[in-house]
Amino acid sequence: MAIFHLTHSFVRRSNGSSSIATAAYNAGQKIEDNVGSTAYSDYTRKGGILYDEITLPSGSPTWANNRGELWRRLEAREDKSTRRATAVLAHNFNIALPHELTLEQNIFLARDFVREQFTRKGYAVDWAIHSPDPRGDSRNIHLHILVPQRKIEGESFGNKPNWTSRQLGEQVKVWRKSWSTLANRHLKRYGHQAMIDERSLKAQGSKRSPSRHKGPRPKSTRAALNSLRAKQPPQPLAPIVRMTKQTHADGSISIQAGIRHSALNNIRIGSDSKPAALAPALNVQRKGWPAAAVAMWEDWGSKEQVRFFTVWPELKPEGFVAAERPSP
Repeated sequence: MAIFHLTHSFVRRSNGSSSIATAAYNAGQKIEDNVGSTAYSDYTRKGGILYDEITLPSGSPTWANNRGELWRRLEAREDKSTRRATAVLAHNFNIALPHELTLEQNIFLARDFVREQFTRKGYAVDWAIHSPDPRGDSRNIHLHILVPQRKIEGESFGNKPNWTSRQLGEQVKVWRKSWSTLANRHLKRYGHQAMIDERSLKAQGSKRSPSRHKGPRPKSTRAALNSLRAKQPPQPLAPIVRMTKQTHADGSISIQAGIRHSALNNIRIGSDSKPAALAPALNVQRKGWPAAAVAMWEDWGSKEQVRFFTVWPELKPEGFVAAERPSP
């Protein structure tokens, strides 16, 4: 069943954190500290990134669509502040996505939350969806959201809000409630009975004991799983298309399209199921998409991929075989 999990933290310079490094990790990319610099954060070998996007408030400058430029400018803005060494740079969220929803459905859910809580209020948002950790629960598809403390104002970043600890605590409650409400709305829309609740079990009046997060499986359990897997025939590969939208300096829009594959099977030990395992990338191609194709993909293309690539055959990634799915 779907679970509620939303954690909030800050990216702080006081503990050695960097918004550039956090953004690079979330998106699985390489981002330079400065253009042409030998100092950079590189997570291109990380894997498991199913989708990433920068969502901006209307009227944002073009440079904000570039991930590296967005976070370099935020860091530069903090360098001019009076407390540069201890600056709090950004909000950092880790949110469990409903495993009952498809990747495309979870993208729509995440985008709804981002727009409702941040971009409509003037904040840029950098977010990414990660696949489950191969050592953990195969249902643990999750969302990383990074939001600058400063709103975009004109061609730069504005001032930070002066929040007290109490105000921040109340705001986190708002975020948790909003996520619960939106997730339940999307689950219902796509015909699922599962629901999540941001309240504690005690507040819900439930007598069920809280579950304990176990993290990655212990070595003994992983060894037993590996022994069983070795006896199984190869598992089929399910294609996952990763899409990255970007607006360029000349105003044109492109989407980077690539194929990723995940292998899932149903090996079980008691009630324990095998985790998802991402296979190496296969036949990856990256192409710029015309604005008309971008609009069509966002309108219906992600749900009806066969028809979309019939209209735009030149954009179909090599080796990709899509299956028609009925619209929800």
